[in-house]
Amino acid sequence: MTGGAGYIGRVMVPKLVEKGHDVTVLDRNFLNPAEMENPFAHLNVKFIKDDIRYFDPNLLRNKEAVVDLAALSNDPSGELDPIRTWDINYVGRSRVCRLAKKLGVERYVVSSSTSVYGFRDEISDESTTPNPLTTYAEANVAIEKDSLILREKSFTPIALRFATAFGYSPRMRLDLAINAMAFNAVKFKKVKLMKDGQQYRPFVHVLDISNAVITVLNAEKEKVSGEVFNVGSENLNLKLIDLAHTVTKVTGIGDSIEWYGDPDKRSYRGSFEKIRTRLGYRTAIDIEYGVREIKEKIDNGTLEDRPEYHTVEYYKKLLDAKQLIDRYGYSMNASVL
Repeated sequence: MTGGAGYIGRVMVPKLVEKGHDVTVLDRNFLNPAEMENPFAHLNVKFIKDDIRYFDPNLLRNKEAVVDLAALSNDPSGELDPIRTWDINYVGRSRVCRLAKKLGVERYVVSSSTSVYGFRDEISDESTTPNPLTTYAEANVAIEKDSLILREKSFTPIALRFATAFGYSPRMRLDLAINAMAFNAVKFKKVKLMKDGQQYRPFVHVLDISNAVITVLNAEKEKVSGEVFNVGSENLNLKLIDLAHTVTKVTGIGDSIEWYGDPDKRSYRGSFEKIRTRLGYRTAIDIEYGVREIKEKIDNGTLEDRPEYHTVEYYKKLLDAKQLIDRYGYSMNASVL
């Protein structure tokens, strides 16, 4: 798994180990505390601190599958330096995919996002023409196309378009809508909401993302090879204003909403019928559970605010400290892996 030490990977790796998989993680590990050299040491998971653009290809030998999560993680982060975003999210992952095929890996799963739909009044399914509005979304569209065309009898590439993630992870993210709202509601008794709250987003819990990956890893290749799947649930296609009201209700703070910014240009809803009917996949976790989960972690002291939990601001901090340097000595405006 590339990028396995990030928000999704820190939840998914233990689930894969639990299912009996032998997992190796490749990650630059920028977003974990400096003392945490191997976040999975307690699971006996092999951890390689390296970069998808430069790692030794032989690391992929004798691997049955690659789950490629390594990428700059969201739309705002991708705009810090669009050239670097393309270098990491497209060129880097394309390298991983082609090396995987060359070295005999049977299955390749690349993470994408429903943000590729950009702005849509109608509900978007996998046949909907993407409308990417950011560099992050454009790079996702490109890596989907670049990997899926490599489909052959001996090589099964799959693209998963995740809805906006939420839920607790040991490598938490507090820049995601539900996570941020829940944290602010519990800690500061208010929810911050970008104007005007009428924009739609589909949401999916990080555990449900993990289960989707496990589902496609175990599926018959004829059902998944060369395919793209939206990952989420129609029940979690929500306006942000309605989401904010849910958070305030669950946390018991009353209707305390603080507005900020300009209306978001992105608004979209997803159809998740394809993965449900073809693979029998369904999500299990609702918004209320995710909010209560975060509240419980805050209340018992497990979850505290840390700079690295705010992705864009943390990248900027690393840049200012000149800690993000690539192999050839150039300053980076984004994290890798």
